[in-house]
Amino acid sequence: MMDLFFKPESIAVIGASGTPGKLGYVIVKNIADSDFAGDLYPVNPKSDEILGYKVYRSVTEIPGELDLVVTVLPTPKMTVATVEECAKKGVKAVIIESAGFAEMGGEGKVFQQQIVDIAKQNNIRLMGPNCSGIVSRDIVTSIYPITKKVPGGNVVLIGQSGLLAAGMASDIVENESLNISRVCSIGNKCDVNENDLLEYFGNDDGVDVISMYLETITDGRKLVRIAKEVAAKKPVIFLSGGRTEAGARAAMSHTGSIASNARIVEAAVKQTGMIMADDFTELKDFAKVFSTQPLPKGNRVAVITLAGSVGVNVSDLCAAHGLELPKLREETREKLKDMFDTPVSNPVDLYFSVTKIGFTKTLETTFPDAFRDPNIDAAVVILAGFKYTREAVEKKIIQKIVREVGKPVVVCMIVGYNKYKNVIMDEMGKEIPVFPSLISGVKALSRLCEYGIRKHKKSA
Repeated sequence: MMDLFFKPESIAVIGASGTPGKLGYVIVKNIADSDFAGDLYPVNPKSDEILGYKVYRSVTEIPGELDLVVTVLPTPKMTVATVEECAKKGVKAVIIESAGFAEMGGEGKVFQQQIVDIAKQNNIRLMGPNCSGIVSRDIVTSIYPITKKVPGGNVVLIGQSGLLAAGMASDIVENESLNISRVCSIGNKCDVNENDLLEYFGNDDGVDVISMYLETITDGRKLVRIAKEVAAKKPVIFLSGGRTEAGARAAMSHTGSIASNARIVEAAVKQTGMIMADDFTELKDFAKVFSTQPLPKGNRVAVITLAGSVGVNVSDLCAAHGLELPKLREETREKLKDMFDTPVSNPVDLYFSVTKIGFTKTLETTFPDAFRDPNIDAAVVILAGFKYTREAVEKKIIQKIVREVGKPVVVCMIVGYNKYKNVIMDEMGKEIPVFPSLISGVKALSRLCEYGIRKHKKSA
């Protein structure tokens, strides 16, 4: 039945609006602008036509079978009545994007239980309430306008935050910063939860990476069982909300969830092989690295830099996050010796080579030899946003080398002028992971190496 949420042949939007800016308008327009090829039915008793679609007064008036209903109604009481109508119509999947339920406490909990009871009695699957549903190439129910086509990529984001999921999806699609396949907002999780989606996407061959943000765990034993199976096949990145007393209070008011014990959650994550993230940026950053880079067999890293001080700092960060900086082999050092005024080491300081032959030529000659060294599993490349880097960035030198060598790389940005830094972040960042700080890049690479080592051990 989960396919009804992601591959419906017909959709009704209850609470549809013809007024630009209103949520009911945004949702209808998002669906219309996606690649959804089925029948779209706006429902509003006060309208006749919205965005060229005939409007129905009630879901029960829609002709034929109806796969999916999306509701965005102003009151919980109206939502309960609509779910009852969906039951009469024979609808089997409903996304409730309206708020005002268990997250509000009191009467909101009562209303939420009423829709759960109706759904169970009529074999209806519910997503939400208090969510923003799904963003994908085939269907977009987001409350944020999605102005570009969703990539149809290999990364899924699952979030217990409607606004965040919608906003993050909009940002990702607009800036082309992550090759997403779907973003799913599950809100209060009155029915469809993380276990349903993790199992569903774990069995989807088109999904390579799954990222999840949860404020509570519905069924810990089931999550551990499913996550072990899925994480053995593909990386699952996990961010837990409500890990502190302050966070737990916030979670209760946000989704009506009692946050899970932090120690229990972290212990469970270690058992499963999922990858822990510390914030929303890491949730996306880790997904970027895992979805674009090959898995390394080890944790030995080459650091490529133009400043000795940066090399020192990155060395410290690598050591703190379980990465090694081995010596390059003698044959590699011999190849590179003419480029340098001092013995070649790791970090590889390109400064002397750049003063001789320029930055682009140095990257083309020095970086590949260091990167190919048998002692090296991955690389951290440090770039500054100045004019001298522009040619190499425009010629995509780093991307070409990464494709040829077949090892993972992360690029970290340091100083520079915005007109050059932004090109590196925005343009190069569409193809390979580019980070605005040293620690963010090192940390992401460490997670990739950790997972790669574990995966290779299991397959050995």
